[in-house]
Parts: sequence; C-alpha cells; structure tokens
Amino acid sequence: LFFAYNNGLTATAEAVTFENNNISKIKNLQIVNGGQTTASLYYSKIKEKADLSKVYVQMKLSVIKPEKIVEFVPKISEYANTQNKVNPADFFSNHPFHTNLENLADTVKYPTKNNALTIEKWFYERVRGAYKNKTAYSKDSERKAFEKKYPKNQMILKTDLAKYVMSFKCFPHVVSKGAQAAFLEYAKLIGTP
Repeated sequence: LFFAYNNGLTATAEAVTFENNNISKIKNLQIVNGGQTTASLYYSKIKEKADLSKVYVQMKLSVIKPEKIVEFVPKISEYANTQNKVNPADFFSNHPFHTNLENLADTVKYPTKNNALTIEKWFYERVRGAYKNKTAYSKDSERKAFEKKYPKNQMILKTDLAKYVMSFKCFPHVVSKGAQAAFLEYAKLIGTP
C-alpha cells in the first residue's frame, strides 16, 4: 500500500526533454517535497538490498522558467508539505544568497589549526537537517571523516545567521522574538533576486 499511503514526490525542473513519450532528460531537477520518501527508498536499496524494481512512486513535476524558480518553489513547498511542520525559514532555502553561502562555506580555503593534520571546514545548513542527512546512511568511518572535516561546533544554521546579522544591525527587538521571526526580517533585508 506504499502507493496509496504515500504522497510521493513533488519536484521542479527548468526543462524536460522527451524521447518516444518517455522523459530522457531533466534540467535542474529539485525535489521540493518527498525527502523522506527518497531517503526511505535509498535506505531500502543500499542498506537492506531490497528489490525496488516493482516499486512505483507518484511524482508531480512542475516545469518552471529559471527566472521564476525562486518565486515559485517556496510556494510549492509550502502547499505540498502537509504531513510535517514546515517553518517559514524553510521556504527561503533556495534563495541565491543561501546557495551561494553554502557553496562558499564548502569551497573557501581554511587555515589549518596548530598541529592539525586536516583542515576543518564550516558547514552552512541551508536546508534543515542537511548536516545529519549527509551521514544518515554512511558507514561509521565515513560519518567520522565527515564530522572531522565539518565539526558540529562549526555548523551555522540559516536561522542563527539571521539572528547574528539582525543583532549586528541593532534589531534586538526582532532577535528577541526568536529564530523564525529574525529570519523573516532578515529575508526582507536580502530581498528577492
């Protein structure tokens, strides 16, 4: 009853190419809702060695012009997510500011600490739960290597970043309302692309 009980996937793409009535190419595919479904299938296939050849998952795929992605994806995500609590900050995860900051955190060159053999990096958690998901189905050795490269104490949540910036901009009355309120005000500052 997987098909009957599961909402499937909601995804967006910039373009879809068809050959013989089948999708042959999808440009910039992004799962907007269905992360748990995707993770469950991955876990079943990789960890449990399950045969998924007869498993079908329904998917709603919206093809959206690139310049409209930032505008529409948060709305699609909001309306598609009814099973789990979704915070307002979750709808801004794909804003270019956050994707650029995530990329910067991963690619910038960091100095090594005294007597350290490896470089520790900062992890910008643009999407809630991304840090944990990076090692959810990894071997212990892979998880330890990831945590050594990206220590938990060097993870920055996008909501925390908003609180820091709003504090520096002298908005304590906004920060005191909590992370989500601070993030919504912060989102107004960075604007839409």
